[in-house]
Amino acid sequence: MSFYQNQDNARRKTWLLVFYFCTAVVLIIAAVNSAIYFTLILASDLNMPPLQWVQNPICWGIAGLTLLAIVTGSLMRLAQLSKGGLSVAMMAGGTPLDPATTEPKEKMLLNVVEEMAIASGTSVPRVFILREESAINAFVAGTEPRNTVLAVTKGTLEKLNREELQGVVGHEFSHILNGDMKLNVRLIGILAGILFIGQIGEFLLRGQSRRRYYGSRSSKEGNQLIPIGLALMAIGYVGLFFGRLIKAAISRQREFLADASSVQFTRNPDGIASALYAIQHYSGHSLLMSAHAEDMNHMCFGETVKMQLSGLLATHPPIEDRIRSIDNTLLPRLKARFRKREPAGTEHVPKVSTPPQAAASFAAQPTAQQLKASIGQPTQEHYEYAQQLHLNIPAAINTLAHQTDSAETILYALLLLESSEQQPLPAAIPLQTQPLSQTLRQCSPQIRLPLLDICLGTLKAATQEHRQSIIRSSIELIKVDMKITLSEFVYCYLIQQALGEIKRPPRVIKSYQKLESDLASLFSTLVQVSGDTPDKQSDNFRQIMQYYSNKDYSSWLQQPPTPKMLNRALQQLNRLAPLLKQPVVDACVDCILHDNKATVKEMELLRAICEALECPLPPILICDGDRPQ
Repeated sequence: MSFYQNQDNARRKTWLLVFYFCTAVVLIIAAVNSAIYFTLILASDLNMPPLQWVQNPICWGIAGLTLLAIVTGSLMRLAQLSKGGLSVAMMAGGTPLDPATTEPKEKMLLNVVEEMAIASGTSVPRVFILREESAINAFVAGTEPRNTVLAVTKGTLEKLNREELQGVVGHEFSHILNGDMKLNVRLIGILAGILFIGQIGEFLLRGQSRRRYYGSRSSKEGNQLIPIGLALMAIGYVGLFFGRLIKAAISRQREFLADASSVQFTRNPDGIASALYAIQHYSGHSLLMSAHAEDMNHMCFGETVKMQLSGLLATHPPIEDRIRSIDNTLLPRLKARFRKREPAGTEHVPKVSTPPQAAASFAAQPTAQQLKASIGQPTQEHYEYAQQLHLNIPAAINTLAHQTDSAETILYALLLLESSEQQPLPAAIPLQTQPLSQTLRQCSPQIRLPLLDICLGTLKAATQEHRQSIIRSSIELIKVDMKITLSEFVYCYLIQQALGEIKRPPRVIKSYQKLESDLASLFSTLVQVSGDTPDKQSDNFRQIMQYYSNKDYSSWLQQPPTPKMLNRALQQLNRLAPLLKQPVVDACVDCILHDNKATVKEMELLRAICEALECPLPPILICDGDRPQ
């Protein structure tokens, strides 16, 4: 199944979630009314047939109040999660990992996450550690790339070695690529309303306990709330049952898919299988102590709460079943291996060769079909090559990229690469920017986009005012020489997307009709940088646009679109439904490769545009024959 199909399936499951939610709400309303009806029958001389009760205004009033409570609970939790993954990580008790950490295991985790991000073509997520959790578990959360976080427990760091950690992180990144991440956050918010009634009952009972403890005069009146609180808690368990049922229906098969994707990603079934078996070997469980463990159960690597009827309600398949689905022969070997298990190892340098410096073009030209097929589908070769790229970043620059102040300077140095070395800098730009830019000119162009993403991952922890200042300075910097190249613009766009204020996700666009001018802006610009002759550029542009519009946009080739037009184009095209994005991304590939050749710079530009459209393109393998260099 392709990246676009996985994304579309996840989007469609949102509607399935809404259907399940509405069904659960109807059943809970029926349960509340039934409980109150039979209570009145038993506690009084009320003699009212069920049909008459359904027609009674009291019944409908109770239904309205129940619905109001459920909707209120959902809206409150959705508001709490408005900052995306950051909200979930803080709710779980996570603390942000300092990108400049020197602690070996934390550095190992950060390296693995960055390698996975480079290999998959996604932005680097913020990393959090649940330092109060000794079990082995992890999750990824977010509503869009700019607010994605990856959190692991303290037990995961202490008990897993690098290969096992790669398996866990690969599993979590597959949730990003398969579109599960956004669905999981929505699931927390929507299901919160179902549990809200039970929480009201628990609140009433706790309030009554406090009155008794402090000898409140209103204790007699408060005693009348005890039956109501008990009834609401009982109904809350009904909501809990339906909530778990919904999460199991949505999540269980997605875990099998994520396990398989992790194996495809790392080509190392032992890594994730060993991480799964470690849950049983070390702690016997993956349960979390957090008060919100129930809320997050469906989004974690392993079960976070213990439950009855696990065959029906568990959000994750049994661990041994997951291991057998990876490789049926692994379980006996893992049992024998863990009997002799030593403490988890720390960071080690991967045994990969160092990639070459910049090349003018690819020795073995990747085909358009190969590039299109790799969207959202990273392989072992991409991961190994990402390790090479990560190692090829000079150590001094890599260290600077993980410190907030110097990461900002690296961003400006990257933006300065296509400008004159002698141009005066705006006052807000640090003086170290130009020397650093000269150093980066000597490095492979292929490290630029990964380095940009690492810096942006570091700067996501900055204050909102600081991030806005960086955006303003970036825009000012690329305007200094009175011309803006496409690479400068796309890099600046990625900076704005990563560091800008988090807003409500816009509505999905399901037609190209309103986006003709935006498509023309993007395609005309890409055609002009592809290196073809003017006549071939015109033919290429006309052939591509004929699939989207009957109008003649040939005149757009006479003058490149302005940054404002390109900014609008990327923003609007990013709103397309997943299956509608595929032809657009394919057309971008065709624009670049129409002349049957591509430079490293063109390919990295293509990767940046794909990242802007949230259709991650893995790094392009520079090849010599059939072997990666």
